[in-house]
Amino acid sequence: MYHYLKWAALSLFFRRNLRYLLLIVISIAGIYISDALYEDMARFSALSGESANIGRYLLMKWAAVLFFTAVIAWSIMRLGLRVSKSPEKKDNIKTAQNDPYLKRLEKFKTKRSLRSESDIVIESHKKGKKREI
Repeated sequence: MYHYLKWAALSLFFRRNLRYLLLIVISIAGIYISDALYEDMARFSALSGESANIGRYLLMKWAAVLFFTAVIAWSIMRLGLRVSKSPEKKDNIKTAQNDPYLKRLEKFKTKRSLRSESDIVIESHKKGKKREI
């Protein structure tokens, strides 16, 4: 049962935060690509004898790295945050009622009372004592 709850929570997390997770993945790829481009351009400049441009390439590389790092930090801060833009709670309730993932999680939230035979015997014994007094 907990297995299904974990998968439901994980799928809900991915569904709600897909754009931020994609931004993180794209930014990490951007950092690696900018580093590879700098290496290629620096090697090309050294081979062609234009070593004056290496400083510009390094500056562009670090500008890209800082930009992608800022995007990653912003995306991580936004993960999991749900800011409602409307102050009305009725819209949020309607959205929660229509969301199939939240419906699937709702069945795990409701507490079911499990009564064993011993609970039934204790309750009947308590009722019997009340009648005697």
